[in-house]
Amino acid sequence: MSNDLTLIPLNKLVRSSANVRKTGADSIDDLAAWIAVHGLLQNLTVTKKVATARTKGKSKPEADTYEVVAGARRLAALQSLAKQRKIGNDYPVPCKVVTESAEELSLVENTIRQPMHPADQFEAFDRLVGGGLGIDDVAARFGVTPLFVAQRLKLANVSPSLIQL
Repeated sequence: MSNDLTLIPLNKLVRSSANVRKTGADSIDDLAAWIAVHGLLQNLTVTKKVATARTKGKSKPEADTYEVVAGARRLAALQSLAKQRKIGNDYPVPCKVVTESAEELSLVENTIRQPMHPADQFEAFDRLVGGGLGIDDVAARFGVTPLFVAQRLKLANVSPSLIQL
């Protein structure tokens, strides 16, 4: 299995119908805000799709497109940034091009991932603020409200024995 990445222009990427995540991925504002500040740290996984256009009864090859089988939220966040003109439509996106079963790869990515525990989040927010970032800065970097960050910071002061429970 190759780990080679290919840079593919954003406007050549589309969400794959084989992506198994159908719910729970609507909110991408937080991810878009994070990518705007830090860049895309995790590549997308894609399969190549050659599209054809019909003109005057004849099929002719169109430019290649790639279906995103793992990373649909990242794709949506990048598309949101392009719509906001924070990046171009031809923004080069690091992608791993695969030939394996698209549905299987999508299932693996969405199954093996484990969300961060809230205690880890509020402790990290506390360290960021302690390191000099303001609450508004932390909120903007993670696409959440300043109130959300302030609430998490209050939780950072809870006794460590309660957090362990």
